[in-house]
Amino acid sequence: MTRVAVLLRGLPKILQNCRSISIFANKYKQSNKTRETFTPVYKFPYIVPFSIINRLKIYQTGLTTAGIPAMVILNQLNYVASDAIYFTAILGISGCLTLYSLGFLTERFVGFIYYNEEKDIVKIAYIDFWGRRKDIEVPGEDIVPLNELPIAPMDVLFLTLRRFSTKETLRLNLRFGIILDKNKFKKMF
Repeated sequence: MTRVAVLLRGLPKILQNCRSISIFANKYKQSNKTRETFTPVYKFPYIVPFSIINRLKIYQTGLTTAGIPAMVILNQLNYVASDAIYFTAILGISGCLTLYSLGFLTERFVGFIYYNEEKDIVKIAYIDFWGRRKDIEVPGEDIVPLNELPIAPMDVLFLTLRRFSTKETLRLNLRFGIILDKNKFKKMF
């Protein structure tokens, strides 16, 4: 058997592995276990692009920290001009600043809220600094009602979701978010 035939025979498995590690893989679908006990109450449709922004800032930082020393080495070996170092540094640092600014707005953003009425538990799915989904289960009485929160300048972009037990805050957008069950949403907040 030729090498080409061996490669072509293993191609479907390689493609399947690539799809599973892709940053575009949809990791935000709920599992069968979640569907049984929790009912979806809120969904933010733009959570995947927000997650991608948070991942891109990490990749941009890695490329910048690797690219600048590489350009310095190439300059010392007389392969590139010194202007290439400045160009790489300015492009990399400005990209990092832009993505970290966007990441500041998009991290800790709530993508899904589920509610278990029997146990009065709220399951909140949000994205963290690294762009990964984090799930927390919170008792219903631990959530500060939205009408008790002080008015903040950032309320135009998002509302702050707070809990009585911790100072950690999450971000919730009601303008673009979809409330799937209004009665349960009002009961929680």
